Amino acid sequence: MSELPKTEALALTLKGGRLDITFNRPDQRNAMNNQMNTEFRETLAWLKDNDDVRVVVLRGAGGHFSAGGDIKERRAAALEGDQGRDTIVSRNANSGTMFSDLENLPQTTIAMVEGSAFGGGFGFACTTDITIVTRSAKMGMPETTLGVAPAQISPFVVKRVGLTRARQLALTAERFNGERAYEIGVAQYFCEDEAADTTLNEIVGKVLNCGPNANAATKRIMLAVGTMPPDDLRLFSAEQFADLNMGAEGKEGQAAFAEKRKPAWQVRDDD
Repeated sequence: MSELPKTEALALTLKGGRLDITFNRPDQRNAMNNQMNTEFRETLAWLKDNDDVRVVVLRGAGGHFSAGGDIKERRAAALEGDQGRDTIVSRNANSGTMFSDLENLPQTTIAMVEGSAFGGGFGFACTTDITIVTRSAKMGMPETTLGVAPAQISPFVVKRVGLTRARQLALTAERFNGERAYEIGVAQYFCEDEAADTTLNEIVGKVLNCGPNANAATKRIMLAVGTMPPDDLRLFSAEQFADLNMGAEGKEGQAAFAEKRKPAWQVRDDD
């Protein structure tokens, strides 16, 4: 495995097939500046072809997930005139690519949301495969109250909660807690604040029970829904299944079932 990317605005911790990516600007409630975005994109590129990492956890330092974009940095770009507009367009488009790259990672991705998760932070919570929220989490899409649009996170919010709910959240800039986020489908798991670590570790354990290639193929199939004609999707899904069934992981999983033992990917150091 190649070395982890060198980062400052992110803290990266790798152990046992699990990579924790911690947004690490606690004094700014982990607001996303250019440096953090660049480091995040570099980390996603590193993950894309890394078979040793099976699950990716997003979390924030200092009790907050991410308060969204760095307003001071954004405002400075807006004051630069025409050249500033090009900078804003480029940065915003790059953010959209970043969310798309996160969505399409082969690894299973989990957001552990505590404290603030606004703007881009809310976008991350709507993009990962699995999202956990604590009761005291505070979430929302405040962009319209600042006179801008939630441009790049909107497609992922729509996919997560549906068009009607996404419009309501964006056009009212409503803020809500973790329990409400669970109720409307932003999160699949809800827990009390003090149970965050326990809940996260339980869910990571469930993911690690699944075959990594099987999970990656399942994501490819599900993300292809609506992007190709039904006949093409049917064939694509069948090809994915055949590749898994004939591959080493599928053979091992079925052999383990027949022999009443754990498959190789479930055997960990703590067993």
